[in-house]
Amino acid sequence: MKINKINQILNQILIEKYYEVLKRKKRGLYFKPFWDRTPINFKEYLLKEKFVIIAEIKRKSPLNNEFRENFDPLMLAKTYEKGGAKAISVITEEIFFGGSLEYLASIRTKTNLPLLRKDFIFDPIQIEEAKAFGADIILLISSILSVEELSELNKYAKKLNLSSLVEIHDKEDLEKALKAGAEIIGINNRNLSTLKININQSLKIFPLIPKGIPVIAESGYNNPEEIKKIKALGFKGVLIGTSLVKSSNPERKLKEFLEALNEV
Repeated sequence: MKINKINQILNQILIEKYYEVLKRKKRGLYFKPFWDRTPINFKEYLLKEKFVIIAEIKRKSPLNNEFRENFDPLMLAKTYEKGGAKAISVITEEIFFGGSLEYLASIRTKTNLPLLRKDFIFDPIQIEEAKAFGADIILLISSILSVEELSELNKYAKKLNLSSLVEIHDKEDLEKALKAGAEIIGINNRNLSTLKININQSLKIFPLIPKGIPVIAESGYNNPEEIKKIKALGFKGVLIGTSLVKSSNPERKLKEFLEALNEV
């Protein structure tokens, strides 16, 4: 794990996560409600679907207080599925994002959609947690990992039949992801050094990614026209979080996105 490339807020998150991982290793992982479940192969799933909206469940962020009153992850998951989301991202980082592995497990009991454990993952025990609590996919962030770490975590996830969404932001991240054998790539429009979002970043990096690797666009999407554009270019999906969580009617907002996508 490396922390030199990212914002000081994220440095602090990673330090806290390091101690959380140490505690987990010390006490062990004994509660494994979904360990024997067969995860969904997300690359195969993406290749079968025309375009996938991954709707994200998050309570807050370091830059924002609570995103909505009466936050209810189960209600949001149900709403997202009714709205037409094809996968759900669940943030499990507790201190800064207000997430929980319990959210992940409880949502798994209510849906058969692919679930992404979105967290700052740098140790195999976190991948075991993801499988145990019902995830199909883990997030691996290229900018906080070395090529060797990224490769080993990707291999360990495959050993547990989990898929890895390898998140990149720039060419350097992409080079590492490809060397590590990434099979699904997410382009994060948020710069982890400044925390600013530029939705054109995905458009800039997308042509550099080899054909055959499904690509997901992440961060900053608010209106249907933006999503129509990335679908037309060949992206296989988009991850939408803040605009859905903050919406007074997430189901209707998702349906508006899908109606627009049907025009492409």
